[in-house]
Amino acid sequence: MTHISTPADTRPHSGRFRCGGRESKFLPVIWVTALLVGILATGAMAEEPKRPAVAEKPAGLRVISGGHSWSTENSAPLCQAAGIVGHMKLNKQGLNSGRIEDLTPLLEKGEIDAYVWQHSGGIPNFLPTLVELGPKHNPNFRGVFIQMPWLVGDGRHGVKSPEEYETTDLAEYQTKMEKYRKQQEAYVDEVNAKAGPRVVFLVPLGDGMLEVRKMIVAGKFPGVTKVSGSVLGGDIMPHQGLLGRRLGTYMHFAALYRMSPEGLKFPGKDGDGLPDDQRAILQKLAWDMVSKYPYAGIAKLEESRPAKGDEKAAPNTGK
Repeated sequence: MTHISTPADTRPHSGRFRCGGRESKFLPVIWVTALLVGILATGAMAEEPKRPAVAEKPAGLRVISGGHSWSTENSAPLCQAAGIVGHMKLNKQGLNSGRIEDLTPLLEKGEIDAYVWQHSGGIPNFLPTLVELGPKHNPNFRGVFIQMPWLVGDGRHGVKSPEEYETTDLAEYQTKMEKYRKQQEAYVDEVNAKAGPRVVFLVPLGDGMLEVRKMIVAGKFPGVTKVSGSVLGGDIMPHQGLLGRRLGTYMHFAALYRMSPEGLKFPGKDGDGLPDDQRAILQKLAWDMVSKYPYAGIAKLEESRPAKGDEKAAPNTGK
């Protein structure tokens, strides 16, 4: 310990601190005690664990989507609920987001952070151009996100009534979905191999809707007993119903921002139109599927590069 010298006390003996008629013998004890208390306090402060840092909110993305009536991406309300600032949907009247000619000026200005494709036909034929121009002009380009569709007519021809979807053999349907998914994955592998870093991702909505259908058939989805008019729309094609649309919204949010939608609610009185128990199921399913599916961009992908000359055409449902 460093010795600290103090000036000698030159006062008369009678002017020194006295107690009981004698010079106090307790003054050195007081000094030592104060010094020890200070050391202990300093040590305690040094050993106090640091509070965990609060996770920073991701930056908002400038998103544009292409496709048709199968579109489900609607991340803006979830971004608002999550406190994410700067999210923008670039779609506007007069802009055909399904034509590369309309997209090219925005891409060349670096004004698109993510492109979302949602179509019954699978993958857009201008995907290579998106992959080239996006990262070239925007170092923060997040990627191209392709919504993996469900199958028109559940993969069969001649459906005449929405009621027919209640009797679909889901095991057989799943086999068809798996075959189609592998075709999509193979094509995306090829495109990403040419691009270098992964820039094309798949959002597994079709598989997610199948899981909801399984729950409904098994009587495990609260408040729902039929797939038509719930996860599927009440039409022959079929389009997505409210459950399918909300599941897609949660999946796209999870893929775009790489965070769980669980616990987030649409602002406003009407919200997302779902009761709490149904919302919780869909949000958990969305995060489980997106976060664990390597092609969605969160889980690690063990890449297998296609051999040269083994190029594949973009898969299409033919509808």
